[in-house]
Amino acid sequence: MTVQGTSTVESNLQKVFDELEAARKMQDDWMHHGLDFVDLYVEDAGGDWLEKWAKCEEELEQIKIKQVVDVEPVKVAIDLSDFEQTQVVEIALTRLSCDSPSGKDVKHQRLSLLGGAIFGAVVTDYLYREYPHLDGEAISTLKSGLAAPEKLAEFAQNFNLNELCRRSELGKEADQSEYNKFLAESFEALFGAIYLEFDRNFSRAGNWLTQQLIETTVSEYLDLTQQPESGLENELKRREILGAYLMDAIAIDYLYHRFPDRNSSQLTRWKNLLAAKEIFPKDFKTKLGSHYLELESNFSRTRDWLVDNFIKTAVDELEDETGDRLK
Repeated sequence: MTVQGTSTVESNLQKVFDELEAARKMQDDWMHHGLDFVDLYVEDAGGDWLEKWAKCEEELEQIKIKQVVDVEPVKVAIDLSDFEQTQVVEIALTRLSCDSPSGKDVKHQRLSLLGGAIFGAVVTDYLYREYPHLDGEAISTLKSGLAAPEKLAEFAQNFNLNELCRRSELGKEADQSEYNKFLAESFEALFGAIYLEFDRNFSRAGNWLTQQLIETTVSEYLDLTQQPESGLENELKRREILGAYLMDAIAIDYLYHRFPDRNSSQLTRWKNLLAAKEIFPKDFKTKLGSHYLELESNFSRTRDWLVDNFIKTAVDELEDETGDRLK
């Protein structure tokens, strides 16, 4: 070994020795001085460092003990024992923080956005087909009632999601409205997971939803004394409402899959930008509803048609205009 090499080794050994000595001194100071030790080593010794430390430790412990969702009871509750995409179910029923979303929270919120959009389209489609006497305003009102956080929270509890999603995730001070919102988002996320499990098959997801929940719930909201509406104007309004919710669902579905790294707020913003662009002909929502019916209520074909003829090009243009790829 050269003189230079020997010198380097000795220098490195001295650094290690110095670090060990510093560690021993820190340990000794802690043992002798107790909390006064912070005066030596904590910059914010006179502040609330201990409370902050305790809070960080508590949050870290929450993450450490965060349960991996037991998917089997979920599969039984939703009557889908052969559910394969279990990781998506875990995302649907996992939310770590309300204030500072983690990566898993972002996925949860994206899934909730997708599930909520598909839910709205399924319910509107069901009301349009099964209740031809309802006018457009009644369909919209019924859909809004079924999609209200309180009602979605009830749906969640029908599947015991209140047991599978722990309330403690919201914090001890969460009130009932926050809890209902949490359960509602979890239900929407779970329905989004079911939609993905069915390979984005709108009909299968819709059949599951109507059989499990919607058929038995709609009667609670229906005014059976309402006289049937008739006439071309009423039918056009009904198709406009149908087309509006189909457009929302298709736009969110497309953006969700095209931009897997973007959060729910960004996807919603771009969905709204799409709606504001002058790319759709006059009365397009009514025409979209009619086109969907002409395709025998085939959501996949309607989605492909809308994406190929309008949405994809519009999103490409928005990317060129903003230059920030959905930020």
